Amino acid sequence: MTIIRHLPRTGLQALAAAAACLFLGTVAPAAAAAAPHTAAMRAGGAITCQEVDADLPGVFGRDCNSNQWGPLSNFTLTDAGSGNSYRCENGWAEGSLWVRGNDCVAAN
Repeated sequence: MTIIRHLPRTGLQALAAAAACLFLGTVAPAAAAAAPHTAAMRAGGAITCQEVDADLPGVFGRDCNSNQWGPLSNFTLTDAGSGNSYRCENGWAEGSLWVRGNDCVAAN
């Protein structure tokens, strides 16, 4: 009698698990296909920041003219106050809040 009571619950659990697997099987590939476009490095460009701290090979800028979010590659980061520029191989931008450059060298 106990097995019969648990059978419907177990069946419902199995059905719910199968539905979840089917959902993840269709949604995950679509999300993965979209991810490279959002996480791809954006190449080139010049970014000017109001405040730049350079501790080469790293450079950090605040209050920037960038509207990009995410990874960057091959860009120039310029200090608006001093005019000093740094050519960076890669980095990360958080819109106009801040930009971090890695593997940078002085450009001027």
